[in-house]
Amino acid sequence: MEATQKEAKKLGYKKVGLLGTRFTMEEDFFKKPFQEEKIEIFSPQGEDLDFVADKISHELEHGIIKEETKCGFLKVIENMIHTYDIEAIILGCTELPLIFDSMNLTIPCLDTLEIHANALISAMELGN
Repeated sequence: MEATQKEAKKLGYKKVGLLGTRFTMEEDFFKKPFQEEKIEIFSPQGEDLDFVADKISHELEHGIIKEETKCGFLKVIENMIHTYDIEAIILGCTELPLIFDSMNLTIPCLDTLEIHANALISAMELGN
C-alpha cells in the first residue's frame, strides 16, 4: 500500500480510484496511507462494487476472462471518472492486470503487483 501511495504521490495524483476484492475496496487499510498524504482515494459503490467483487472472486481468480466482464470494468471506471474525477485507477488485486492488460483506458493504471516488484528490486539494489 505504501509503495503504491508513493508512486501515486510521485506522479502527482490527487484523486485515485481503487479496484480490488470487496475487503480491499471497503476497508480502510489500503486507503489510509493515501489519506495521510492528502490523496483522495475512491472505490466503486453499490452495484459497481458488487460487480467488481463478484468478477474477481468468480472469474478472474479462476483465470476466466470474458469480453463482457472487460466491458463491465470499463463502465465501472468510467463511472468513477465521472463521479469522482479520478486521475488514475489502482489495480489493488493481483488478478486485475489480467483483464486490464489489453484494455484501452482513458486514465493510467497503477498496478500494485508491478509497483511492489519494482520497489523490491530497488531495495535489493540499494542493499548491494
